[in-house]
Amino acid sequence: MSTEQGRLTPTSSTADRVCALATPPATAPTTDHAAVWLDDEGGVWADYPTVPSADDVLPMVWHDESPIARGDLEKRGHTLTRIAHCRTELLSPYGAPSADGAAEYAAVWLDDAGTVWADYPTDSEEGRVLPLVWGREEAEPRSELEELGYEFTLIGWSF
Repeated sequence: MSTEQGRLTPTSSTADRVCALATPPATAPTTDHAAVWLDDEGGVWADYPTVPSADDVLPMVWHDESPIARGDLEKRGHTLTRIAHCRTELLSPYGAPSADGAAEYAAVWLDDAGTVWADYPTDSEEGRVLPLVWGREEAEPRSELEELGYEFTLIGWSF
């Protein structure tokens, strides 16, 4: 990835996998914020708070509820900022979404309350999203994942 005017631009080796759209601050706005990461395979991860502090992360998946239209969230006063694109197959704890399994990528959104959302591919023209939640109970140290070859890009901060 190369950086151009605050944006991350895919290099030839990553263009077919992931494109982060903004460079967030390198440090958390407050101690209540958790880092949101995108790995080089297109998966979304979030810091898992531990005491004492560590670099534990968990993969994020769609929450098991009905998708909501982005426009409805905005009508409720939420401001959504697109922070990345990720692979849809990595967001579902149950495999590819049944509504539109052909959608390979989904936009990842961060709202003004710190909730992380991802597009849920549907046949309708109305953009629908689902909140992302931690995908499992057991966290892994990000540093150990990096030693295994994962490459993480900071894409935002959540609460």
